[in-house]
Amino acid sequence: MTENPEERAADSARQKIKDAALRLFSSKGIDAVTVRQIVAEAGTRNNASIHYYFGSKDALLNELILDRAHWSDSARIRKLDELEAQGGPHTIEDVVRLIIEVETSPSWALGIDAATRSSGHMRFVMNLQINHRRAFMQAMAGHRTSGYIRCIEHIYSFLPHMPKSVLNQRLIFMDLFFGATLAAREAAFEQDPTGGKLWGDAGTIENLIQSACHILTASVPPETRLT
Repeated sequence: MTENPEERAADSARQKIKDAALRLFSSKGIDAVTVRQIVAEAGTRNNASIHYYFGSKDALLNELILDRAHWSDSARIRKLDELEAQGGPHTIEDVVRLIIEVETSPSWALGIDAATRSSGHMRFVMNLQINHRRAFMQAMAGHRTSGYIRCIEHIYSFLPHMPKSVLNQRLIFMDLFFGATLAAREAAFEQDPTGGKLWGDAGTIENLIQSACHILTASVPPETRLT
């Protein structure tokens, strides 16, 4: 069934508000951004539009969290399906590369145009992790990130002798490393389209992948051998 003009206009208005909120949340922080600023950034004349379309700023934030989780995980599933169909992944590096490429590829998720991809996805995620973890966890309750879980299960299979508690810590370290590093990368490209000296280097992403692999595979000192 096709949408009528009113429905298309409503969908467009909602998306403009979401894109504007993402840009502002990423650059200024979630707490510092007001409803009025989001409306102005979206170019919406009606100051009550956020209440009309979402109910509240918190509900808008919740929808942005779920959007990003869904799009990222859909891309992981798609890439992992392709890799498994070819008999992979064969190494931890294959899995880490997939996770990184989902967040750095120009087509990291279906349905997101270039303007939206460059508007602060990773900075938004890191802001949530550091300053709004409770809101993030509440929004994600009941949302199964099956693509990411499949990636983690492959990593477990490649390190069967490492204590699970140690590996679980390292997976958290890797996730934080990815988030902080890719947020810095995102900000660098926003300030300079070339990425500057660091991110403009063709080998930087490869170096990032290898660094993440070593977070997982480094030897475990005896005094930190958790059960």
